[in-house]
Amino acid sequence: MLQPLPYDNLRLFNSLTRRVERFVPREDRTVSIYVCGITPYDVGHLGHALVYVAFDTLRRWLEFNAYEVRHVQNITDVDDDMVRVSRRLGMTIRELTDRNQQIYLDEMSALDVLQPDAYPRVSETIPEIIETVQRLIDKGFAYERDGYVFFDVTRTPHFGVLAGLSGQALLDFKSDSMPEEPQHLKRNPLDFLVWQPCPDEGATFASPWGAGRPGWHIECSAMACRHLGEQIDIHGGGKDLRYPHHDSEIVQSEAASGRAPYAAFWLHNGTMGLDGQKMSKSLGNLVKVSDLLGEGHTGNGIRLSLLAVRWRDDRDFDRGVLARSEETARLLERAAVAPGGPPDRLRVQPYRNAFQAAMDDDLDTSKAIEVVSDLARALLEGRVAGETGTPTLIELAGVLGVRLRAE
Repeated sequence: MLQPLPYDNLRLFNSLTRRVERFVPREDRTVSIYVCGITPYDVGHLGHALVYVAFDTLRRWLEFNAYEVRHVQNITDVDDDMVRVSRRLGMTIRELTDRNQQIYLDEMSALDVLQPDAYPRVSETIPEIIETVQRLIDKGFAYERDGYVFFDVTRTPHFGVLAGLSGQALLDFKSDSMPEEPQHLKRNPLDFLVWQPCPDEGATFASPWGAGRPGWHIECSAMACRHLGEQIDIHGGGKDLRYPHHDSEIVQSEAASGRAPYAAFWLHNGTMGLDGQKMSKSLGNLVKVSDLLGEGHTGNGIRLSLLAVRWRDDRDFDRGVLARSEETARLLERAAVAPGGPPDRLRVQPYRNAFQAAMDDDLDTSKAIEVVSDLARALLEGRVAGETGTPTLIELAGVLGVRLRAE
């Protein structure tokens, strides 16, 4: 049996080093990816879709190049918002999670986002979280006060590496994802929670430090370790998670395991805005995938609009971009059923080469869309043979998550 040739041409922007680097996995043909998932206290929006379309496209590109990808994406079903909203709606946390996760899954299906290998929930990972917290305490990296357990950042001098900050600059850092914590119990104001008391039904679990629930950051460390091991190739999420969430993950994971790096590559996608302001559930300035589908937009069109800008760049929701992406989707769909031209001695190969170069260049999906659009026009105009051009178009569009069908 022929073995796939080694592939090491992919270059990605690594938030850890702040430069584009050649991606090489820890294992020869296997790539592990952990992506921070949804907190289902409410339905999602286009900003969430951007995250999962971006990492789905990365996964597709790796699999296209003969890698086996192990992809895990968590569900944060235990946190302050889940408690608050479930109580307001008169639902259990599990009922709220099940309802909104299904809406999310339906929307992702409409955008042809492949399901990860695992969707672990925090509530299902409590034993592993408690074990990790205890290990941190035993090693002297964490301490308990009044039922709260804090990570001691003074034991890890590289804390804040993703933010590129330290000391007072970290204390002054402002983020809408900063959780409230009891500062008066901390040895150091930058110390962060890994366990806290909690009396709320559905969000409280027995522990050596009393009934309570995990801190936000420790959840992902435990879930990633359980499903992918102590070290992973790629950790991803929105750029708003770099600090405090991902910086905290790094130090606690490496402290617990004694191994570094926790993740070789950190990939953070850009934010989705509306009228110049970041789209977020807390602000309510949302554009929802389900609403766009209800307006008659297609999954292919919406997905192409999200890929029209490079994955790590910020952008505003733009109906003009969406309209042009719908036109591109229709172009590709027409070309997939066009007869093409006569045999042409593989004139399609330059399109494949150009697509490969674009995707290897830090997943330049904007350029890749141009390539498949040019191929589609060549098929419609009979400049490329249908025998070779049609399957190539369908294959390359599929890497972008665009579903085409030749008849």
